[in-house]
Amino acid sequence: MSQLSFIKRENIDEQKWNACVQHSTNSLPYCFSWYLDAVAENWDALIWNDYEFIMPLVWLRKFGVACLYQPNYCQQLGVFGKQPTEKNWKPFLEEARKLYPYVQCNLNASAKVVVEQFQLQSKKNLLLDLNFNYEMLRKNFSENTRRNISKAEKSKLTFGEVEVKLFQSFYLQNINREKETFKPQHEKIFKQLTDVVNERKAGQIFSVSDGEGKMLAASLLLFHQNRIINIINTSSAEGKKAGASHFLFAQIIRQYSDKNLVLDFEGSSIEGVARFYESFGAKEETFYMLRTNLVERIFQKIG
Repeated sequence: MSQLSFIKRENIDEQKWNACVQHSTNSLPYCFSWYLDAVAENWDALIWNDYEFIMPLVWLRKFGVACLYQPNYCQQLGVFGKQPTEKNWKPFLEEARKLYPYVQCNLNASAKVVVEQFQLQSKKNLLLDLNFNYEMLRKNFSENTRRNISKAEKSKLTFGEVEVKLFQSFYLQNINREKETFKPQHEKIFKQLTDVVNERKAGQIFSVSDGEGKMLAASLLLFHQNRIINIINTSSAEGKKAGASHFLFAQIIRQYSDKNLVLDFEGSSIEGVARFYESFGAKEETFYMLRTNLVERIFQKIG
């Protein structure tokens, strides 16, 4: 008989957990235990049978109430396993809503099978299929993007790899803390994640510099199966003027073109950011948000 169990983080069998993530048909690196340990304040899990299907529960306390939330640098979670269906998704989401009075978390694309049942909200991710030569891919860039790339090439900008400490320093110098609501705990998470990705050799950091070697833009890419995921990127004010980010992603696309890979830009709900990624010819992939709260639950019970 199938059984769904709630398991505390300290009791999770990491080998079985990570094997489930690795072999899932909807596998994403955000669900690995080491990734969750880096970005989540706390996390536990729901597990189906002997790690046949899994769902991380990332939580924190607000005003004494345990809430499910979506951590920074972690686009989507939800149920993972081999061919998760409505039969699998439904008990996981029902149990999560019982355990946590407030829920706001993103679910991977396979949650499509329960969109109506749980009134899931659609969110946009942007993907670029790299299985074409660079010249063919470049033809799908917007005219403005091609113009910015040409401007950067004439300015003799250079593309290359950069060490994690330099990337961390550059990112922290250039992030708009007020606009991004970037708090001290977020800086701690950023450093933990970039350090562990570097230690595990799970990604690479690419940068663009001017003729004097001054960094103008940089991106941390996470490599997982056939996905190259744009986890974190930023540019300086000078970089924005020089078209450094356009040049950066053009060079990344050039380097990995003509391979059976997908560049996952990680989409954005911010219109300007989404438009920037779409300008490289990226196509939309839908993932979902599960959102409920204590007030809604009370009214449901009254009704």
